[in-house]
Amino acid sequence: MRNFNFVAVAILGTIGSYLVGGMSSAHAANLIPQSEGEIKTNLGCLTSSCIDTQQELGYTVTSLDYTDSTGQTKYKASRLFSDNRTTANTYGSEINFKMVDEGTNSKTTNFWLRPVAVDEQGNAVEDGRLEVGRFKFDFGKVFSQVQLSLFDVEDTLRTGILEINGKSIKELLTSAGTPDDGSTKFLTLKDVSSFVVQIGYRGADSIWGEKTGDGVYLSGAKTVPEPGSIVGLGALGMVAMFGLRQRKKVSKLAS
Repeated sequence: MRNFNFVAVAILGTIGSYLVGGMSSAHAANLIPQSEGEIKTNLGCLTSSCIDTQQELGYTVTSLDYTDSTGQTKYKASRLFSDNRTTANTYGSEINFKMVDEGTNSKTTNFWLRPVAVDEQGNAVEDGRLEVGRFKFDFGKVFSQVQLSLFDVEDTLRTGILEINGKSIKELLTSAGTPDDGSTKFLTLKDVSSFVVQIGYRGADSIWGEKTGDGVYLSGAKTVPEPGSIVGLGALGMVAMFGLRQRKKVSKLAS
């Protein structure tokens, strides 16, 4: 199983405090495909390198339209890719992932889910290298615990969970509020069959300004614990977060 480093847990919002046991006695399954390609969503795929997560991992992904914080500027649904940051990849004529990105660069060799923001015409923004999108993950059954890792959240209170099991809930991540935040933050969801997550942010109030946005990567695992491994389960779900400092962000390749 995948190991997680729990240094501290902060319960967010008004959901309440629950005591969570260690994951060492639980069975965990990675949510991230261990190959590169586009995730099959309601948008279909640009190329033949299409990953059907329902077949491979037992969940579906729906890409959703989203707005900025004012609710006035609406953005089209983003594409989603499984990506290893140690390789460069091209998808179609518009999406070009570099080994060194202009902004979001993880030092790990893990696979991440990487959104690709699109413009009003459905074209990839910044050659596919603006990692922003809103997605619904549906497992079709309840998992007692799902942990999400979100890398390089810089716009505070913009990335996070918007819905659990069809019920609206807003649990958004704080950040250092600087263009070189470079941390990984964790969200732990409990008793979850589906959730909606906002990954990254676009908007005039972004720390990066109106013309770009805050790109973020997503990773995660679902857990079916053995009896006694989780204590004090709640009715809706527990959302927990802590930051783990990893690296400084490469904000620009060239000035």
